[in-house]
Amino acid sequence: MKGLKYMQLDYKKYLDKVKGCYTGKNIGGTLGAPFECYRGVYNLDWFMQDISSPIPNDDVDLQLVWLAAVEREGRHIDSLVLAEYWETYVSAQISEYGTSKNNFGMGILPPLSGYLRNENRNSNGAWIRTEIWACLCAGNPALAANYAYYDACVDHSDEGVYAATFTAAVQAAAFFESNREKLIEIGLSYIPEDCGVSRAVALIRQCYKNGDDWKTARKKLLIALPSSFGEMDGEWKGTSLVPACDKCPVQQKDADIPVAEHGYDAPAAIGIVLLGWYYGEGDFAKSVCLAVNCGEDSDCTAGTLGSILGIIAGESNLPEKWKNACSQQIATCTLRTDNVFLPKTIPELCSRIARQTPVVLQDYCYFDENGEYTIVPVAEFKYRKGAFRCNKHEDFWELLEEQGRTVRFHFRGLTVKVTYDDTRVSVEDGTEKTLKLTFVNNLYTPQYLKLRYLGIPETWEVNGGKEQCVGLEHWHGSSNVNSIDFSFTPHNLTSAKTEIVLEISVNGRGEKMYLPLTFFNGKCGA
Repeated sequence: MKGLKYMQLDYKKYLDKVKGCYTGKNIGGTLGAPFECYRGVYNLDWFMQDISSPIPNDDVDLQLVWLAAVEREGRHIDSLVLAEYWETYVSAQISEYGTSKNNFGMGILPPLSGYLRNENRNSNGAWIRTEIWACLCAGNPALAANYAYYDACVDHSDEGVYAATFTAAVQAAAFFESNREKLIEIGLSYIPEDCGVSRAVALIRQCYKNGDDWKTARKKLLIALPSSFGEMDGEWKGTSLVPACDKCPVQQKDADIPVAEHGYDAPAAIGIVLLGWYYGEGDFAKSVCLAVNCGEDSDCTAGTLGSILGIIAGESNLPEKWKNACSQQIATCTLRTDNVFLPKTIPELCSRIARQTPVVLQDYCYFDENGEYTIVPVAEFKYRKGAFRCNKHEDFWELLEEQGRTVRFHFRGLTVKVTYDDTRVSVEDGTEKTLKLTFVNNLYTPQYLKLRYLGIPETWEVNGGKEQCVGLEHWHGSSNVNSIDFSFTPHNLTSAKTEIVLEISVNGRGEKMYLPLTFFNGKCGA
């Protein structure tokens, strides 16, 4: 993308694309809902169930909570803020949702909450909810990827996070770029070259290039990167909602497709999104139908593909037959609804997102005399180090490399990173444990930090004492980062759970900052 100049996006066109995003997601999610968790190859070309009423969809539910977070907290959203909103408003306990919520409730903070004891860390719960970050960061894939990381690491790690950052970057770029190959290359720049999601993308692209038909591509994908999603309910036999018929016939087990590692679902799912995108060949209806016709997590794959195509086309250019078929009402199934003021319709959701976009994009939004704004995209859509001023946004790849191990705490003038060792939050009597504390100065003035470790049991041995001082320069003409090890050895462990608080005060500033550090004696997993 370097060297290319993108046109600016005025408010009307932007809002049309936001509406296209969620209308496309609604169409795809509704189309695929009856076939979720089943394995099969279908021949659908229209909805198979009654669509006169809205269908609840967790893919959208969580985005409604994230909208509430942005409306109340502004652009200062990170994984800790999102985890707190999750704990308050998300009632679902299923799979990775329940594991992460249980972890967070015990004081295990993200990204550890999405990693520890989470058999579904590589599954599909995060990449299905990236649309809100793409819309709020239209034309700024790097920023969208940052927010998608903060979101995904609450309840995922590894492939679950890669799938989310890939999807968010593609969707954010799609507001300005419509070329499929360029969009995919943009997304790939935000994930490791050797990860499962990258391999799935490469496989589908190669199948299409080789002239394989879509059924062959699907089978090659599920053999190379098996998914457990279609194993949940097994081969499709029909249901009371949608009986088996010519378009969705009874399926037989395919012995060539191996049994998957439980929860390793995101790579194959992203592969199916790409399959629908390639083999649909620019036709919206054909594309989302193909995603559903591959089975597995069919509402998510078709919904996400529908959102990408909806952004590119805009709502005004989606097929009338399809966009008028589904209800515009929003129904929820996984949320507490008290004091969160959920949007009731897709148009209301889109309008409220568009209202927050200038808050998030800031310098990339310009208002005219009529109160409407124009969005200016960043110059480079692919990842590049140093895309942000170091005191304004965090580098995406630094975030990605820290997943499952480093908790970040964001304060007004300071970012603190707590990096755990291989045993994460576990402690053992008589065994030394070391955490690396990294301090990032976000101000243009040097600071001296006074550290106090509160709540440490008297029997524990702390290297360097329970109070320490750290000098911190600023980034102009120097380095704005300094680190120190916090090492301790527990003795006479009597509690299953120990809560330590790190208090930070800054020389010449009245405020104090507090970081909770929770440790467990027992089998909590690493």
